[in-house]
Amino acid sequence: MRPLSDEALAFFASPAGRKALASLEDVPEGLSGATQLRGAGYSADQAGWLQDQAKLRRRAERKFGPEAARLLLTREALEQASARPVAEWRSRRLASVLSPGARVLEVGAATGGDTLALARAGLRVVACELDPIRAGLLRWNVEALGLSEQVEVVEGDATLQSWTGLDAVYADPARRREGRRSLGLEAGSPPLSVLRAIGCQDLLVKAAPGLDPSEVPDALGLTFVSLRRELKEGLLAGGALRRVFAGQPGQGRAWILSASGEAPQELCGPRELPARTAAPGAFMFDPDPAVTRAGLIRALGRELDAWQLDPRIVFLSGDVAHTTPFASSHQVVQSGPFRRKTLAAWVRAEGAGRVDVKQRGLRGDPNQVAGKLPTKKGGPVVTAFLYQTDSGPQAVLCREPD
Repeated sequence: MRPLSDEALAFFASPAGRKALASLEDVPEGLSGATQLRGAGYSADQAGWLQDQAKLRRRAERKFGPEAARLLLTREALEQASARPVAEWRSRRLASVLSPGARVLEVGAATGGDTLALARAGLRVVACELDPIRAGLLRWNVEALGLSEQVEVVEGDATLQSWTGLDAVYADPARRREGRRSLGLEAGSPPLSVLRAIGCQDLLVKAAPGLDPSEVPDALGLTFVSLRRELKEGLLAGGALRRVFAGQPGQGRAWILSASGEAPQELCGPRELPARTAAPGAFMFDPDPAVTRAGLIRALGRELDAWQLDPRIVFLSGDVAHTTPFASSHQVVQSGPFRRKTLAAWVRAEGAGRVDVKQRGLRGDPNQVAGKLPTKKGGPVVTAFLYQTDSGPQAVLCREPD
């Protein structure tokens, strides 16, 4: 994609640019689209910028929905942006703690994915963005969605300014350096210590899902958020925000969000519980990744009257069927030591059309294991749980619960 420049921003803001952006859905991809745009009188650079925006808007539909067709974006900002259900859940929960119209400083607003959600939640947002091009795109997006009264865009380094009258600070630090993603809280830009130095106790910081919980200061709580069984983010919360987002010391907290508008589901409990282990029972439960990262496997097991198959393995098993938002449920068909021929025989006996392989503690690609199993067209989907114990690799084959 072509880098955006001040010239690109000026073009987008011009009558010709606005007209072209309004009809991007009619521009085909590839050479035919470029030819169409050049034939309409646009320069090579202008045609390239427009085609890039068309491509980004199509990609953004999954995150932002129909409003993506009105936004200006960059590839990196889009990749790092929160999915709309996550951003809106986070913003509503933040607003629930604050007074109506509270003033929130957003550090590192990029092109505005979270900014828009904060404003829609009724907050007054000071959206600070260091990069001038992203700041220009942010202004466009705020205006395009009619939120200019709610959002003040500030171009510059938020951490070098003196702030007064803030009710909360929200930040999504950049976590990529030279193309590599960093997990450490002090490796972000800006680092956590710098964000805390702004001086607002009600602090909410988005963190990499894979961060080491031991890095989190005692003054901040940690929670994990998933959507469609995909781990989306970790969140650090301080001050009054800790109560509504994260757990108290020694506790884990996980949030399971739904893209269909259902109420978010919350699991909170102690992280340190004694392990309860046994052989597979009648059912298997595969915990949501947010539950796993929050350290709540054993707390969930207690809730489901289920146990781990091994203290190091996250899979749970039990003798009572449960439907829970915190884990997928499966009915056990066969279990025993993992041997490929034995597993293949189990799959063949079920007449399976597809095998989903869930693997823990074993080397190798589970997709390769699944690809070598005998399936037949039109058969049911079955799930194979493969895991390591001190007694060797084990396998459990499951069907969907009755």
